[in-house]
Amino acid sequence: MMVTKTILALLIPVLVGQASGILNTYPAPHGIQASSKFQVYLSQGGNRKSSFTYITTSDQRAKEVSHAKGGRSVSWTSFSFSGGAVTAEIHTPHDFHNCIVRPQHYGYKCQRTGSKTAHVTISGTSRMMSVEFDYDYGSSNADIKDKMLIFADPPESNVPNEHDSSVLFYKAGVHNLNGQMHLNNNIKIIYLAPGAWVEGGFLATANHGVTLRGRGILSTRSYKWHDNRFSWGMLNFDHGGNHVIEGIVMVDPEQYFFRGLSDHNTIRNVKMIAPWTFNSDGVGMGHDALVEDTFIWANDDSFKVYTDNMVVRRCVVWQAQNGAVFQFGWWSGRDMQKVRISDVDVIHTDWCTFKGSNCHISGNDAVIDLAGDTKSFKVSDIVFSDIRIEGSCPRLVYFKMNPASTGSVTNMHFNNWSVESQPTHDSLHNEIQGSNKASASGWTFTNLKIGGHCISSPNQADFSLESHTNNIKFICH
Repeated sequence: MMVTKTILALLIPVLVGQASGILNTYPAPHGIQASSKFQVYLSQGGNRKSSFTYITTSDQRAKEVSHAKGGRSVSWTSFSFSGGAVTAEIHTPHDFHNCIVRPQHYGYKCQRTGSKTAHVTISGTSRMMSVEFDYDYGSSNADIKDKMLIFADPPESNVPNEHDSSVLFYKAGVHNLNGQMHLNNNIKIIYLAPGAWVEGGFLATANHGVTLRGRGILSTRSYKWHDNRFSWGMLNFDHGGNHVIEGIVMVDPEQYFFRGLSDHNTIRNVKMIAPWTFNSDGVGMGHDALVEDTFIWANDDSFKVYTDNMVVRRCVVWQAQNGAVFQFGWWSGRDMQKVRISDVDVIHTDWCTFKGSNCHISGNDAVIDLAGDTKSFKVSDIVFSDIRIEGSCPRLVYFKMNPASTGSVTNMHFNNWSVESQPTHDSLHNEIQGSNKASASGWTFTNLKIGGHCISSPNQADFSLESHTNNIKFICH
C-alpha cells in the first residue's frame, strides 16, 4: 500500500503537467532590441511567462528607395506549446476599444481586458496571426503603421548535434554572415536555435538536399536593397533539390525571401515578414514543390505558380502594395499541370494603400495574375480550393494574355472562395482574355461568394470575359 501511494504521489504532478501542457518561450538574443510598441505575456494552466517581442522598422529602407514608406514597424513574438490552450496578453502603445485577430477563419477573439491590454486565447499550433487594434486599423487609403504578429509553433523535435561536421549550428545570440554564405558540399543541415538571430543568407551549391530549420531568425535588414552579395534573395536554393526550410522567421529581405527553382523542395512553418521594398517576393519553386503552414507577407508575388505538381496548403498571406498573391506570368513560357492550392487565408490586399480614393493599380496586382510578357502557354488542371480573402479586395483576377500568345490555359477550377468585399464603383475589373492563338477555356468558379452572396454570373462579380475565352462558368450549389 505504501508503495502504491508513493507511485501515485510521483505520478500526479506528471499527469497534471500533461493535462495543462508545456509552454516554451524563446530566449532573447543579446544585442537585439525588444519592441518599444508591444509587450506579450503568455499563460497556460496558471503558468505566466513573458514572451520576448521583436521589432523591426521601415525607416532604413525608406532612406534607400522612394517607394518604401518610413514610420512603419512590425513587432512579433514566437513560442511553442502542447496541451491546453495558451492565452496571449498583449500590451499596446495606445488604448483602444476594439481589436481583431486575422485570419478570422481561426475563430480567435481579441478582447480588451484593461487599459492598453488585450487577451487572445490560442488553441492550436501552426497558427500565424495578426492582432489589430482600432487606433491603427487602416482603411482602403491607409495602412496599419505598427503591426503585431503572433506565431504559435508546434514543439520542436530532432535538434541536430552541434558537433556534427555536416551541421551549421547557430546558438542563441547574434551572428553576422557578412553576406550570403555559399554552402559547401559537406553541409546538410543549418540549424537556427531559438533565440538565434542570423544576419545574412545562404546559397546552395551541392547536388544533395539541405535542411534549414529551427526556431531562430534569419534577417537581411542590415544589407542594402538588391545587395550584390546576394543572388536573388535571402535564400537561393536553385541548385540541388529536396531542400527543406522549416520553422524559422525570415525578416526584411533585400530581395526575394526564398528562391528554390530546383525540384522537390518543401517550405513548412516558415514566417516571412517585413517586406518594406518592392521585389520582396515570397517563394519561387521548382517541380513537385510543397508549401504548408507558412505565413507570407510579400511586397511582390507571394507565390510563383510556375511548375507541375505544386502543392500549397494552410497558408496565410498579407499582400503588400505590390505583386500578386498567385502569379502565373513574367517568364516567356508557362508549361504547367496539376497544381493544388487550398486552405489559404489572404488577410490583407494593400494594393490601393497610399493611392487615394481613385485607385489605379498595375497589371501585376491581383489575387490571380498574369503579368509580364508570357507568350507560350500549356497550362491545365489547376485547382484553387477554400481561399478566404478578408477586407476589401480591389481585384481577384487579372489574366490577360499577350495578343501574340499561343497555346491554352484550360481546366482552371476555383472552388469555395469567399471574399469579404469587392469595390463595385471603381475603374478596376476582374479580367480574363485570350488571343487569336491562345484560349482561356474551361474555367469554373464554384461557390464564389462576395459579401456572402454566391456569384452565378460574371457581371455579379464585375468580371470582364474578353476575346478568346469560352466555357467560363459560375456555379452555385
